[in-house]
Amino acid sequence: MAIATLAAVAFGVVLVALAWRPSTGAAGLDLVAGPTAYTAELTDGSVLGAASAPVVLQLYADFQCPACRQLVTTQLPKLVTDYVVPGKLRIETHDIDILGSGTADESLGLAVGAACAAQQDRYWPFHDLVFWNQGRENRGDHDSAFIAAVAERAELDLAAWNSCIARPDVAQAVKAETARATKAGVQYTPTLVINGETHVGVPSYPELAALIDKLAATGS
Repeated sequence: MAIATLAAVAFGVVLVALAWRPSTGAAGLDLVAGPTAYTAELTDGSVLGAASAPVVLQLYADFQCPACRQLVTTQLPKLVTDYVVPGKLRIETHDIDILGSGTADESLGLAVGAACAAQQDRYWPFHDLVFWNQGRENRGDHDSAFIAAVAERAELDLAAWNSCIARPDVAQAVKAETARATKAGVQYTPTLVINGETHVGVPSYPELAALIDKLAATGS
């Protein structure tokens, strides 16, 4: 079935101005870094932000999803600066595989790589590098060479990471997460569940900011 994709210091976040340019894909491996630098105070595996944050954004995404790329590259840096750092927002990701196809399932491979990066608390650098360098869907741009290059650029312990991605239970966990998301009604990526409210696609930043402000103020 064809599935469409829709569209401070306290935490030690440093933003740098970097211009986005298209990925060269696995062929060139000339990876572009996103603008957000993450520190251990800000991250806990695939969770970003304080445990006490009044607003929780559950983000369901497929690493091959173009709309997810739009969300990550245009809105995530602002969300970090405006809401994660001040302690108003926590982001919890759910990397699912609804776009991968064939024996070399690129969505699955990327999600497995991210899960193993999370075990070293380097999930967010890995996550951003994938999206800022996203290639074509199911065309081999996200092959093992690309994923390994992302892992190296994300400064992972490559020996431990390679051992992790070879474990079948890691891939099985991604498949189980995908099944849970599908059962819960997630059909498109990105899907955002914000304090229980479901939003499909990429909302405008003013709309998203207004909702977070409202929920933070009411404690809903």
